[in-house]
Amino acid sequence: MKIIYLICLLSFIGCTNKEISEKNNSGQSKYSFENIFSYNKEDTIFIKSRFTDCGEWGGHEEFIKVYRLERKIGLTYIKYKVTCGNIDSSGSPIQTKNITRNFILSDSQQLSLMTYFNNLMKFKFIDKELGNSGNSFLIEDSKGKLRLSQYGNNIQLLNNYNSLMKSLGLSKVIIENK
Repeated sequence: MKIIYLICLLSFIGCTNKEISEKNNSGQSKYSFENIFSYNKEDTIFIKSRFTDCGEWGGHEEFIKVYRLERKIGLTYIKYKVTCGNIDSSGSPIQTKNITRNFILSDSQQLSLMTYFNNLMKFKFIDKELGNSGNSFLIEDSKGKLRLSQYGNNIQLLNNYNSLMKSLGLSKVIIENK
C-alpha cells in the first residue's frame, strides 16, 4: 500500500512540476511594455534627463514621452541644447529646443525601454554620490503612480541611458564640461 501511495505521490509531483514549468515559460512571454499602461489612452510615461554640460550649473535636457497610440506604442523625443554662458534668472542654462522626433516603437525598442527601467531601479542600490554636479535621470507616469529617479556621475547611469539611445536610433550623450 505504501508503494502505491509513493508512486502516486511521485506522479503527482512530476505532473505538478511540469505544469509549473509550463506556466513559468508561458508567463515569461507575458512581459510586455504595453502592460505598464492602463487600458485607456490617457496613460503616458515620461523619461527626463539632464546632463552636466555646464558643470554644477546643469546642462542640456532630453525628454522622452512614451504613449499608447491605437494598438502601437509611440515615442516622442525632444533634445534641448544650451550655451553655458546664457543663463536665466535662477542661474540655470537656458534650454533651446534642438531636435524633435516621433516614431512607433518596435518590439526590440520596447524591450530596451524595459531594460532601461530595470537598470535604473538596480542603480538605486549603488552608493549615493555627494556633489554639486551630476546627471539626473527620471521616469514617471502621468497618473503619479510611477516615479523613479537617480542622480550622480556614476558612468553606469550614463551608459544605461546611452544604450537606450542607441536602441532607439538616437544620438548618445557625450558630456563635454565647459
